Amino acid sequence: MASRVRRNLESRPQQLALTDDLLEEIFLRIACPADLARASAACVGFRRLITDRIFLRRYRSRHPPLLLGFLNIDVDKGFHAVEAPHPNAPAARAMANVSFDFLPPPSPKDWYISDVRDGLVLFRSSESIGGAVVVTGLVICDPSSLSRRYLLLPPVPVDQEGQGLQDFDAAFAPCEQEEDDGKLFRVISTMYYNEKIVVLVFDSASGSWTIGTSASWDPLSLSNELIPCPWAFLMGQCYAYGCFYWKIDEQNKLLKLDINRMEFSTVDLPPGHEEHDVVVVEAGEGMIGMFSNDPDAKFLNCYNGIRNKDQRGYEWQMRDVVPFPVDNVWISDAKQGCVFLQGDSKVQDSEGTTVYSLDIKTLKFDMLAEMSCHFRGHPYFGFPPSIYETRRFSSYTRLIQYVSSYNLHLCSKFSKISDSSVC
Repeated sequence: MASRVRRNLESRPQQLALTDDLLEEIFLRIACPADLARASAACVGFRRLITDRIFLRRYRSRHPPLLLGFLNIDVDKGFHAVEAPHPNAPAARAMANVSFDFLPPPSPKDWYISDVRDGLVLFRSSESIGGAVVVTGLVICDPSSLSRRYLLLPPVPVDQEGQGLQDFDAAFAPCEQEEDDGKLFRVISTMYYNEKIVVLVFDSASGSWTIGTSASWDPLSLSNELIPCPWAFLMGQCYAYGCFYWKIDEQNKLLKLDINRMEFSTVDLPPGHEEHDVVVVEAGEGMIGMFSNDPDAKFLNCYNGIRNKDQRGYEWQMRDVVPFPVDNVWISDAKQGCVFLQGDSKVQDSEGTTVYSLDIKTLKFDMLAEMSCHFRGHPYFGFPPSIYETRRFSSYTRLIQYVSSYNLHLCSKFSKISDSSVC
């Protein structure tokens, strides 16, 4: 009897051991980051694998981040986490009390959110002195890590020829490279002067600013006696496929910056877009799309942009007309395959803001949040804090050893930049 039992046991196929490599492949196939976070809590071994930086980079490359909430452009107004019944509410709960009171002096209320991308937030601070704008700081932090750490970028070089800076923008540009401590990033700073526009690029790999390009306002059709402040006519900066776009207010044009070739150009819009709000999006397969609406209209125009034969302009093809779900709605942003819209509303007898999303592919509207305050800001996409690697800004800090002599050398080159980049 005993020998028969032994033979039966020996004849059974042995089960393969679940090695770390096999477990990683299983975890990579968990589609929802919130479920992955729950798996990491099952045991110490699972957590070790799931929180490994290399694994998380592989996971992020295969799965889109979650919409966790909204960041008000005014830093002291904090973070608005998505709430139930939104499916991401459990994952966002850990960030519900995120604040930015740890930002450097003078105080959090002096910082404004300039851009959000890949879970990082870019803050800007400036002041006006003698009729010119002075950039007092650019700061980056990762709120989903809950680490309360930040990276202060080196001072932004300015023109030394006596032209006062009138305004500036700062935004993230995608960076596909990675290092051992995490994903690298780039910041594009657009500096607006009376006579020209200058683009500076910060690269976390080098830890320094470089000059990208420069252009006078004349070739951009933004310099005449009717436009004393050309930069004030650039509306709603947006990014798609390696290019930044600005709608030129009161004109039927977009201003385009190709950040790979570092060239400025203008793009004609369909007739009648002089007063329209516009956002340019990635429509898939390398093709851009555009959503626009007249401020008084109750619908959204959806276009596909087809490249002209010279590859510089676009032929705009009307794709659809999408009615707004309610009145008084306007375009606010575009991220992660969605256009975000906002509308005024009443929440508990107080003036508030309702945020909607429109899926770029399906053109389906969803209501995302009702806020009991007037909101201006950005949607925040990321992964649950429980599985998110802490950004090791110390590695970037080692690279950012700002040298004053280099900055002065860089500034002295501004006047020598050719305007040949304008096409």
